[in-house]
Amino acid sequence: MKRKATTNDIARMLGLSRTTVSKALNGHPTVPPATRQRVLDMAAQLHYKHYRPADQANRAELRDAAGAAMRTIACLIRSSLARSGSKGYWVDVLQGIEESTRRRGWNMVLHFVHQEDLDSLRLPRSLTEAHVDGVIMAGITRLAYARAVAELGLPAVLIDHDSAARAEDALFDTVLMESEQSVCDLTARLIALGHRRIGFIGDIADCLSFRERWNGFRRAMMDAGLPVDPSCCVVAPKPGHYYDGAEIAEALAAMPALPTAFVCANDVVAVRTIQTLGRMGLTVPEDLSVTGFDAIETDTDPLPDGLQLMSVRIDAVRVGSRAFEQLALRMAQPDRPIEHIRLATVPVAGTSAAPPKA
Repeated sequence: MKRKATTNDIARMLGLSRTTVSKALNGHPTVPPATRQRVLDMAAQLHYKHYRPADQANRAELRDAAGAAMRTIACLIRSSLARSGSKGYWVDVLQGIEESTRRRGWNMVLHFVHQEDLDSLRLPRSLTEAHVDGVIMAGITRLAYARAVAELGLPAVLIDHDSAARAEDALFDTVLMESEQSVCDLTARLIALGHRRIGFIGDIADCLSFRERWNGFRRAMMDAGLPVDPSCCVVAPKPGHYYDGAEIAEALAAMPALPTAFVCANDVVAVRTIQTLGRMGLTVPEDLSVTGFDAIETDTDPLPDGLQLMSVRIDAVRVGSRAFEQLALRMAQPDRPIEHIRLATVPVAGTSAAPPKA
């Protein structure tokens, strides 16, 4: 089967940078007309899959008629997040994106990306048919999918990233909350309360944020001279990413002995853990301490009366608005170095942690 042409192929054939090719394919005004035509001719010659002359002409006409004010961005979000316990967080993120887009006078189209789309690298038609000027990918943490979007040559920003991404995989600007130090501090607070055998629960292969929280947990344990006991750490990939109480129950039942505290990858996992412990006849924080991350509010999964999670708070609306700001900056200055932005968190004391039982 013949390999499909990419923007790298066009760049190599013409002796241009991939950035210049991407800008030419998207009608960026900084590309000289002669250079743009060379790129378009080569794209047609190589049968580049995302190049259609009619689409390029329509896009150029729109830009000429409306100028910089006529912009449309696509927001892609993983559909499973909208069904998970963390959907409140992502609703706030989307609110931040939408409000910022509206204030700028731009348009936004929303796409839910399903697991089969991720597996087949199927992109929304608004991207492949040149109907948008930029992309925000919210919680889509599969590097292969980001690479497929990169082939379109569109400016894009990621909210979170692939947990296995390396420095050389920096395709787009990324916006995240600060995770590693925040969880390191949470774990240190548990250690200060007297806990020595502490476990971690979270699918660290799901996203970079969870991986960084795992790293923060391990760093706090190492700084305190304490071993990380693998038998009480639940980090293996799971279909439900431990948002499913049954996955947590299975993991806890397999432990030879429970720790005195659990650090959880986020509040949803923490709430599921507390519920599972309750079904086992254990009470938080009297029997075990539990911490979370996000400080979300939920009516569907209430905690026991009077219990508040020890956690860290992030401004999810600000995460969304900051991602939009970064996309607008990238669209205006496409040659800027790629940036990774981390937004600060605020600790929440909570009541879900206490000294271990004597």
